Amino acid sequence: MILLDGIDKHDDPQSSKLVAESSSVPVARAHTPTPSLPDYEASQAQLKPTTQSFPEIQQQRTRRRRCRKYTLYALVVYFVISIAVGVPFIVMKAKRKSLPKPNPYGSWDDVTSIPPKSITLGDAPLRLSSAKSCNAWGATDIPDGSLLRSELEYRVPVNGSLFLNTNITYSGNGTYLNHFSGQLLVGVNDDASAPDAQVHVTMHHTTSRLREATSVCLMQTGQGGGLYLFTPPQLNLTDALTFNITLLLPQNYTSTRLIPQLLCHLPHFQQTYRQLDPQVIFESVVLGGAMSGVAIESIQASQIVVKASSAEISGKFTVDSSLSLETVSAPINADIRLFNNGTTMSPTFLHLTTGNSGLSANVTMFVPPGMKGYHGPHFLTHAETFNAPLSVSLMHDDASVPAAVRMRAMNNLGNTRVSVDSRYEGTFDVNTMFAQADVLAMNGAEVEDDRGNSESDANSDGDDDNNSNSTNTTTQQTYATNDRVRMFLPTFSASTVAASDASSSSSSTTVSNASRCLEYDLISSSEIRGWVGQPPRPSPTSGLAAFEAYSSMGHLDIISSLNGAQLVLLT
Repeated sequence: MILLDGIDKHDDPQSSKLVAESSSVPVARAHTPTPSLPDYEASQAQLKPTTQSFPEIQQQRTRRRRCRKYTLYALVVYFVISIAVGVPFIVMKAKRKSLPKPNPYGSWDDVTSIPPKSITLGDAPLRLSSAKSCNAWGATDIPDGSLLRSELEYRVPVNGSLFLNTNITYSGNGTYLNHFSGQLLVGVNDDASAPDAQVHVTMHHTTSRLREATSVCLMQTGQGGGLYLFTPPQLNLTDALTFNITLLLPQNYTSTRLIPQLLCHLPHFQQTYRQLDPQVIFESVVLGGAMSGVAIESIQASQIVVKASSAEISGKFTVDSSLSLETVSAPINADIRLFNNGTTMSPTFLHLTTGNSGLSANVTMFVPPGMKGYHGPHFLTHAETFNAPLSVSLMHDDASVPAAVRMRAMNNLGNTRVSVDSRYEGTFDVNTMFAQADVLAMNGAEVEDDRGNSESDANSDGDDDNNSNSTNTTTQQTYATNDRVRMFLPTFSASTVAASDASSSSSSTTVSNASRCLEYDLISSSEIRGWVGQPPRPSPTSGLAAFEAYSSMGHLDIISSLNGAQLVLLT
């Protein structure tokens, strides 16, 4: 039994029962308003001795909350602006790092722009209705094997533009061109009394219907005249059409014949040009066409443009204004002579570009003595290919003064090699991304023997005493000036080289090491920068004369991404 405390056992049970019943009924009481308790900050403030009232403390707390809220808003805005500005900046920096580093000497693009890459094809395409004469066949449908042969000949004045053109175009569908081919031969007429150019056309065709659907026309325009071929828009599976065109240019009796322009745009033709100079020279020459190979024995003009695709360009070119050779998936092999006589006080341009095939060019430069005081580059050159070797040689003509040449040779999957003779003076930047950069000093007589295997036969700094192709360190002096490595290059004479092959005695070797020096600004495995020439080295901060010498100094950019790059300094 459980006894509750506070209840006397002597109390009356009936009264206890009444009390219990009355307590089970709820009793409504009047609500007494109770002030709300202050928060933690207010209570802490009340504990500290202060003269502020509670409303003032509440206002101070509100101001603090607003300050924190505005600070948060400012941080969010700052973060958004940082993302909007920072991400593009980081992307641009990453792209710049992925590209080859620009050289610190100033690019030749800063001086003047290269010639325009687009070429003008005169008045082409022309209409058949504007032809002066068409299909003046001297012989038609003569059996010649399995085909028929038709021939004609035109005479074209050369006092203006002389052109050979056609309405044939190259597209992704090569079905038409599988039934078409052409050969062009251009030479000088042996008959010096002929005043006009002679164009002889031999056309081989399968049927008379095909001959009648083809028009070979003599055109005359405001700029000049020439030959235009209008071929049928469709060829059957059994059709075959072949052209053999011979162009003979007139010459003078005792002097060189100057023709204003020669334009030959013949797609799917093999174009062959015999030696045209010095009997005939041109002011402007435009040659090529899609899938049209161009082979030239010798040609001279002020401006020359050869543009082809999937076909080789080769020959000997002489220009004094600009030369542009462009193809793709086919090699370029050129022997080039560049002149700058100073008549226009502007540089002579050279532009060579191909892809997926080799590029080889031997360039000879000539600057007359009167151009020695010309401030600025004499020659601006550009050579580019990919996935194939690139080799360019820059030499001076024997009668030339030292030329200021600026060159850029670019490659990615192939080796890049540029050679300069002992008369070159200027800066250089040999740059690769993931390969070896080399600067080689060679004896000029050994270059031909070493061509093609320089990567494994020479040391980049010319410090290997056991390497016959590198600079001979026993005959050069090396200094460190202004935190730069400087070495004087040896100069070998032809008689010395011959004598050194017969005897190894020191008396048979003559070396001059006090005239030309090589100074390095940067040496690393993938990039080498520096200067070569006769000291003192020009500086832009050493007076007006030094600044003019600095601005007219040559520069070489030799770039390759995934293969080696070499600069060869001939001594």
